[in-house]
Amino acid sequence: MRYTARIGDRDIVISLQRLGPGRHAARVEGREEAVEARRGEGSILLAGERGRTIEAVVVRETGAGSAGTAGGSERSYAVLIGARLYSVRLFDPLRVGSIGAALRREGPAEVRSVMPGKVAALLVQEGQEVKAGQGVVVVEAMKMENELPAPKDGRVTSVRVRSGETVEAGALLLVVE
Repeated sequence: MRYTARIGDRDIVISLQRLGPGRHAARVEGREEAVEARRGEGSILLAGERGRTIEAVVVRETGAGSAGTAGGSERSYAVLIGARLYSVRLFDPLRVGSIGAALRREGPAEVRSVMPGKVAALLVQEGQEVKAGQGVVVVEAMKMENELPAPKDGRVTSVRVRSGETVEAGALLLVVE
């Protein structure tokens, strides 16, 4: 399977070939490695041939644009690796005419918590204009603060949490239109 992943404003081509249960040959930007993926409670452990092990918390984002864009060819994920949070949009090039067309989001986009935690800070308020990638809310989990980005340019139309509030993984925090 071949995918294009958009992380920020960067497109990365990823090819995966299944080798067996939980094992894949991965090619990312020309680098090849066999990986073994093991799912834990809310996380994925990737163990590569070169002795590197990466633990990632991956939460599929729901809402406008994440599954409905270009006939279901786009999926959006929040990925936490170490202390860094990435917003990743994954495209199947066989199902989308052009990446540029698929990236245009119409309608509201939801910002959801990628893990259970506490809202440490709201960086925006209802009615405020934001740019894609701009920090909008900080969620603290396991003594780490994770700044969640705006999924697109727009206006914050709804803030669903307060600073100090405890949230579950996948909880709706705010909406950008």
